[in-house]
Amino acid sequence: MSSAPIHWKHVRNVLVLFSPIWVGLTCLFAAAGIGLAIFGTDKWSAKQPLVLRDETTGSLDRLGRFGSQTELKAAQETILEVARNPDVVTEALRKIGPEGGGGWFGISDDWPSLSTVSSIAKKNVNVLAPQGGEFGNTEMVYLQVLDTSPERAEQFCHAMLESLSAHLRTVRTIRADSVIEELTYSRNLTREKLDAALAKMNEVEISFGEDLAELRMLNDTLSADGTNRRTTELIDRELQTAELELERLRSLRQLLKAGLADPKKLLVSGDDLLKSQPTLLRLKEGLIDAQIITSQYASIYTMQHPRRRAAMQTEAEIAQRMLQETRAAVRAMEPMIELAQGRVQRLLDKRATLNQKLGRIAGVRTTYSTLDAEVKALTEQLAAAEAALSDAQASRSAALATDLLSPMGETQVSENPVGMSGSMLTLGSSFAGLIFGLGVVFLVAPGADGGQSYGRRFSDQVVGRRASDRAIAEGKPPVAAIPPEGVERRRRI
Repeated sequence: MSSAPIHWKHVRNVLVLFSPIWVGLTCLFAAAGIGLAIFGTDKWSAKQPLVLRDETTGSLDRLGRFGSQTELKAAQETILEVARNPDVVTEALRKIGPEGGGGWFGISDDWPSLSTVSSIAKKNVNVLAPQGGEFGNTEMVYLQVLDTSPERAEQFCHAMLESLSAHLRTVRTIRADSVIEELTYSRNLTREKLDAALAKMNEVEISFGEDLAELRMLNDTLSADGTNRRTTELIDRELQTAELELERLRSLRQLLKAGLADPKKLLVSGDDLLKSQPTLLRLKEGLIDAQIITSQYASIYTMQHPRRRAAMQTEAEIAQRMLQETRAAVRAMEPMIELAQGRVQRLLDKRATLNQKLGRIAGVRTTYSTLDAEVKALTEQLAAAEAALSDAQASRSAALATDLLSPMGETQVSENPVGMSGSMLTLGSSFAGLIFGLGVVFLVAPGADGGQSYGRRFSDQVVGRRASDRAIAEGKPPVAAIPPEGVERRRRI
């Protein structure tokens, strides 16, 4: 069931009846506004446009520009935190001094106090993005300060800019020092590892001596043709030649020994073996010629013919001479065979030595290759660490001499105080007092039903009338409350 609308006369009567409340509250709030306008301090704003750039050390390809919007935003937020740092604000305040010169007693040693610095840093110092935007959209920012006069605001802005620049250089220096310390430790650790690897590699190289070039060549390319390998190939060819020569001498000696037992074997042998014995070869040819002549005379003459007998005598003498020469050749070949055997043995020993060297080199090649790769990697790491350390040292030197914040134009000082004027403050306070007073009036004023009350208690106003109140309103005797069973009801005296 909806309630009946409230008549405007009731509203008028309520406002007139409770006019002391809302009028009094309005006047009270207006007086508070006037007091704030009279005794409050006006604030003037001073803004210094600044351009922020990144460090060029280590980022020459970007020429001082930030690599991403996130980096730019992080740098601008860092500037805001540094600008509100108590040390930065304290240094700026000490440069401009307190307002009024410090009074009769001058500037105290403990000025400004910690509470003053904290309040000014929180309320009067700020770093803003252009046109009320967010950090990270542009490289320009504004350093904004508030103070009690335009001149003092401008001085405070200049002092804050100097203090902020100095502390940003300190921040960069501290960061560069920490980076330098870390890079120095990394460089020294890399150098220690490189020295240890070089020491191991030096031990391996010293142990090889003259075969070091072979080891390095084998390490560079697996198919490298080293000195030892070429020497081994030459020895193999010489060994084959020496073995063939030794085999030929042995075969010739065997043939000559067989010829001593049966001269006919010398006649049927090839000329290749007898080339080294020209006398035997010539005797063999003469013996064959003598045998041919004897055979011819045998077909013509009898045994008593002088020519046949002379031919047979010549053949016997050549055979005898051939046997004597064969015995001398056999004796002369023994030293030659010994020399050939010695040569073969020397070549075998030399080949075994070279194979042993090649096997030793092949056995240590993996270790040497690992050491060589480790030395190369550590050398590159050391060069990179040295370059990074040089960049960090250059960044530290630049941090002591240059600023990443550059002023752009003159300081912009506001023509009027920041915030509401005294009249607007008084008017706003009066209006707030009126609204508050009307709210209080309509909260405590009776309703449109004539102001009937449901009882003395606050719960009666909230939940409605009690049973006894409803009985009285209906003209019935009040209902007595019946106490619970076992509870004695006290009589009111």
